[in-house]
Amino acid sequence: MLRKRLYHIDLLRFLAALYVLFYHYCFRGYSKDNLSLVRFEPFEELSKYGYLGVDLFFIISGFVILMTALNSNLTKFMISRFSRLYPAYWICLLITLIVLFFWGAPERLLSTKEILLNLTMFHGFFGIPHVDGVYWSLIIELKFYILIGVILFFNLIKYIRVFAIALLGIAALQLVVPFGKAYFPLKLLYFITFPQWSSYFVAGMFFFLIYKEGFKWKYFVFLICCYLISLQYAFVKVDHLNEAYVHHFSYLTVSFFITTFYILFYLISVEKLNFLNKKYFLTLGAITYPLYLIHQNIGYTILNQFSPYLNKWILLVSLISLMIVLSLFIHKVFEKPLGSYFRNKLKESRFVLHFQSKLNTIYTKA
Repeated sequence: MLRKRLYHIDLLRFLAALYVLFYHYCFRGYSKDNLSLVRFEPFEELSKYGYLGVDLFFIISGFVILMTALNSNLTKFMISRFSRLYPAYWICLLITLIVLFFWGAPERLLSTKEILLNLTMFHGFFGIPHVDGVYWSLIIELKFYILIGVILFFNLIKYIRVFAIALLGIAALQLVVPFGKAYFPLKLLYFITFPQWSSYFVAGMFFFLIYKEGFKWKYFVFLICCYLISLQYAFVKVDHLNEAYVHHFSYLTVSFFITTFYILFYLISVEKLNFLNKKYFLTLGAITYPLYLIHQNIGYTILNQFSPYLNKWILLVSLISLMIVLSLFIHKVFEKPLGSYFRNKLKESRFVLHFQSKLNTIYTKA
């Protein structure tokens, strides 16, 4: 019988978010676009690879979402995702807007229309700017959830392996026929299936299947394909970063991180890391989402406002501590109760119950 929660994944999720935070505070903010006035030169060489924390998030999503979807239906899945994503997102967006309005750079403020569209979380589908740059990854997550939702709608979850292989095939195809050279139908397919990132989600799905069913060579072969495709897209990203920054990004270092991600998840899937499966990591996993959402623009604002008055190292430690405490506060006071409230209300909704009843009737007739 599968465990309902793997607490060592909570630990990985928190470490990934923390590394993204270091990337923004100790490298990205100062190195490009004048977002931060404070330079942490001794940390730059390591922190500049923190953007890869998002890659790890995507592997985690593939694993966890498949675990959720296999024991769910469309309405349960939609309620679960809505109550998980939106309450913390709305609170963090509101706090970010307040900080930027009173203390941040005016040029980073969006129009009222753009802010309202940000509240839907679908703004990125239409090229609307983000209130905070980290929201870009939520658009990728939403696309993955929508695709899983479509599979659940048509009651095709038993074909999830075929879906995973198809996603991987499209990712490989874009390496052969790049987006810029593709015709419109293929561009649309690329837009829907996010090929640059899909190998991570697919890897997470196959890791979960190994965890659920035991080691199978066919799954391992597909994981090798995911790994190679992930590396190829990561190298393209390295080329882009080397053009955008004066710093040099190493293919070897990026390969090391991605290889580590895959090895860690393989060890989780074959239950070789159970000694780390401790319940006290649950809180770290719980605060990861608000920490990720809240840290960037607010962090830059605090660095810029207080750097003239505080030692930069004291400021950095204080800022990271503040972000963790604030994330815990958001989770306890807003995210958890609001998530439960929306989840219960949606479960009791007549519309939702009627919708699922109609689906059940269709499935029975089919």
